[in-house]
Amino acid sequence: MTLVIVVGVLVLLGVAVLWILLHPSDRVLRRIAGFYPGTIFCGDTREHVVALTIDDAPHPDVTPGILRELRADGVRATFFILGANASAYPDLIDAIRADGHELANHLFTDRISARLSDRAFVDELRRTDELIQPQGTPKWCRPGSGILTPRLVRLIRENGYTPVAGTAYPVDLRTSVGFTVNHFLQNIRPGAILVLHDGGARRMNNIKVLSTLLPRIRQRGYRMVTLTELSRVCRG
Repeated sequence: MTLVIVVGVLVLLGVAVLWILLHPSDRVLRRIAGFYPGTIFCGDTREHVVALTIDDAPHPDVTPGILRELRADGVRATFFILGANASAYPDLIDAIRADGHELANHLFTDRISARLSDRAFVDELRRTDELIQPQGTPKWCRPGSGILTPRLVRLIRENGYTPVAGTAYPVDLRTSVGFTVNHFLQNIRPGAILVLHDGGARRMNNIKVLSTLLPRIRQRGYRMVTLTELSRVCRG
């Protein structure tokens, strides 16, 4: 009987932790941000604006569809670019820019950046910077897999970038369109930063996510902006 109680308590704790991770409150986000000085988790504003960020861009299977949905809804987003993909598909980088979207740094290769040495991390950051040549300031960086450590935050800031996390991560590679849309909608708040993924054919569902999500966010009275636009709103 005691073992059953212990297992039950552990399950409940696991569910509670998962709930907090999937539905982080402003208080939880502030506490987490305290461990990563200078990192953006959520914009500090009361205006009904949210930033849409798209990782692992560009890719010919998904990027054109994402751009089509954003264009149809009049939304500008921040694309976190993998340098290897930028090198392979420069025409898609041009298309992203031509539609008025913002380019940000997601390192050169699609792997967990926290496993890289300082030297390798900075090399990937700079190689990608040379390819995307982000315009204006601040310049944004989200490490590979979105995993931040105090060491990576330091390296990002030392190289002229602002580290970015996010408010809502639906793990969209492994979740349905409906789950991803609902996860975002449950975490909508002034200044929220949404994290969606570009990439290969496994991310095709995210085109459908946007076609459903964007009108519903607008119906709630929110405006979707780039990270730089969100930072200006917060400063204002």
